[in-house]
Amino acid sequence: MAGDNLRMILAMIRAELPDSPDEAWERIERTLRGELGGERVYIAQHRKRSHLEVLAEADENATNDQLAKILGLSVSRVKQLNRLAGRARRRGNAPRR
Repeated sequence: MAGDNLRMILAMIRAELPDSPDEAWERIERTLRGELGGERVYIAQHRKRSHLEVLAEADENATNDQLAKILGLSVSRVKQLNRLAGRARRRGNAPRR
């Protein structure tokens, strides 16, 4: 992304919060420009957090194989994320014993 992206970023956020008053957005923009003007700002993706949110919302009967396809991850990575979340999932379509 080249150039001044702050207006684009604020527009994306503003679209999610339409009830916020214009004055608040002007104050936010003024503050950010004052504090970070001329700086390159890094915004992390938080992929692990978003993957954990998808797993939390997934059907309890979904298998690791199915979740891996949904998330675009390997089955072993889905298993790691499930362990982090304290959940166990079945592999493939094998019946639970």
